[in-house]
Amino acid sequence: MRISRSWILITSLALSGCVHGLGCLFLQPVRHTLTGRIHFRTFPAADGIDNVPVLVLDRTAYVYAPAHSYQCMSATDVQLVGVSEFPENIIENSHVSVHGSLFESTSAHQYTRFLMNVTTLLPLKNP
Repeated sequence: MRISRSWILITSLALSGCVHGLGCLFLQPVRHTLTGRIHFRTFPAADGIDNVPVLVLDRTAYVYAPAHSYQCMSATDVQLVGVSEFPENIIENSHVSVHGSLFESTSAHQYTRFLMNVTTLLPLKNP
């Protein structure tokens, strides 16, 4: 059988940046849904203390970040941004589902490698 060169080229380009078999999540504007436990962590800052929400993921996510690497980078926790107030039923160690778009950290007030601009935040029932 003859395999066309274009098929080989397309296949190699599609797989070049991913962890094979696991798939990669893309940065914004693509939206994803992640699940995990929410923690409110404090970090020292030049202007005081930052108290930030961090989602510790149930499973490691692999994110394609071409600015750093052509391979997918692993993420076990994601800082949540864009949430002005948390619902009263979401407290420390709550199991939640978060929908939004991922982006890379670029400033001193961003404490994890990847952040999520939150669109929807929903509590999940404990298993």
